[in-house]
Amino acid sequence: MKKTFLTTFISAAIIAGTAVGAHAQDAARKQQVITALPEVPSHSRQIPAEVTATPQAQVTSGAVALAAAPPLTAMWVYAVGSTNCGWESTAGLTTTACNHGGAQLRSAFLEIGYGASRVARMNGAVLPSSAMYASTPVCVTGGYYTWPCTAGQTVVGFLNEYNLDGYQNGLFKYQNTSSNSPWNTMSVQISIL
Repeated sequence: MKKTFLTTFISAAIIAGTAVGAHAQDAARKQQVITALPEVPSHSRQIPAEVTATPQAQVTSGAVALAAAPPLTAMWVYAVGSTNCGWESTAGLTTTACNHGGAQLRSAFLEIGYGASRVARMNGAVLPSSAMYASTPVCVTGGYYTWPCTAGQTVVGFLNEYNLDGYQNGLFKYQNTSSNSPWNTMSVQISIL
């Protein structure tokens, strides 16, 4: 199975929204090709109480019948990566700490639930659908979000990755509308320095 560059990720201190200063202090870092994010510790993937997996019901054949896909319930920008800074955790942040830029600029975000009307913008310009180069299903294992999912797990959301190459900084915004009731629209944004 091909792994995206998000199959590994970030330290707990960064996820908690603290201590990203190390990236900002290292602005003179050499240009690098961004390939893999650091691993997210399992406790940072813990599911909020209001978010639950899709209900399942056993049927007589032993197969699992699944209920309708869950509506969108949460989303957040998970990380921003660039050749100038590498990957920076942005969970819980509204602005990056590092001065991103260089040949590559990427954004990754988690959305819990199913949506059907994706719109991504960078500096107000709508990005083409091809800018989303990866979407990894997210499941629940032992009360935590996990990815990639294993056979038989129920998908509760997606880890989406966008290519923002050509931009050095600006405002990245993403929105989506639930594919079923209550048809709510959610959005998330981050200011990339």
